[in-house]
Amino acid sequence: MSRLNAVLVGAIDTPARFEATSYRDDDLAFVRIVERYSDLTGGLALLRAADAPSAPALFLNAHYTVGMSTTGGHLRVATSLVGLWADVTGGRKRPRPLVRVEYNRSWLGRDRAAAHVHLHANSPELAWMYGSSGRPAPDLHALHFPVGGRRFRPTLEEFLLFLDRENLFDNWKAGWKPKLLDSLEAWERQQARGTARQFPEEAVGALETLGYRVTAPGAGGSTG
Repeated sequence: MSRLNAVLVGAIDTPARFEATSYRDDDLAFVRIVERYSDLTGGLALLRAADAPSAPALFLNAHYTVGMSTTGGHLRVATSLVGLWADVTGGRKRPRPLVRVEYNRSWLGRDRAAAHVHLHANSPELAWMYGSSGRPAPDLHALHFPVGGRRFRPTLEEFLLFLDRENLFDNWKAGWKPKLLDSLEAWERQQARGTARQFPEEAVGALETLGYRVTAPGAGGSTG
């Protein structure tokens, strides 16, 4: 949670923070952004330079369910959601979703992608593809477009970089991008360690290709 809050504090001028709430009957915690507009979206109002403070149009929604790993050595994400919501009515209606990037660890190895994207849009071409094969077209946002997989799914940092790259948000704090990139690198290093634990033989092979000498546990050392 401290990493997520560091990303918020470094990138956006907001009092919002991620807070954790424990589940009663489970060893899990729910982590979400809490701020004054949370009663509308559970997310963060991204006030652009053109917006009136009382009428935000763009909202960032991010929440996570986390618990201890099976080894008990670190926290791991069980589910996550990072998405954009928009209100084009000046506050007269509830914000509507634009895109959601989700992850569900329990779907690993099943018939749905654990890391996936939901697009809230229309596609006449996709509707034609279904119709031409005699099937009803689902709503586009009902489809689970795979993205990134277990280890390399999109992060909050990447979502903020997307907002900047596509000029959807322009009210960043001074010096925000280097801090965010440092946080993203730390996440990638963490995932690299997780991948090495998951596939130790492949990790050893890659290190030996680079000239390292790797010794198996209990054989008198680890690297040379």
